[in-house]
Amino acid sequence: MNQSKGMRYIAFKHALEQLEITMKEEGIWPSKTPSEQDLNRAMESTVPFSVDCLTFESWLAFIFIPKLRVLLSLESPLPPMQITPAAEVYLSSAKQRTLNQLQKIDNIANGDIG
Repeated sequence: MNQSKGMRYIAFKHALEQLEITMKEEGIWPSKTPSEQDLNRAMESTVPFSVDCLTFESWLAFIFIPKLRVLLSLESPLPPMQITPAAEVYLSSAKQRTLNQLQKIDNIANGDIG
């Protein structure tokens, strides 16, 4: 792994960890893990963010974060993403710290580790 890719992965890993912490601090981390059946349905869903199967918060906690951690562990390329616009639709604007953290994740995934 080259140095700039390594720095990007470290920044991304930290941003994912901070997203989980921020969601818990803002009280939006789900208190209950979805059933295996619900998670499987969500993984097969063709609806963006699997909102037909899970809440957006559950999708972040049990699909998005774990899937990206796997990508990091495999040193796979980070996909470009724009999660923040959807989060602004599905999350209360009162959850500004979570929205800000998602914007950081989008920025890092899209090449801006500033």
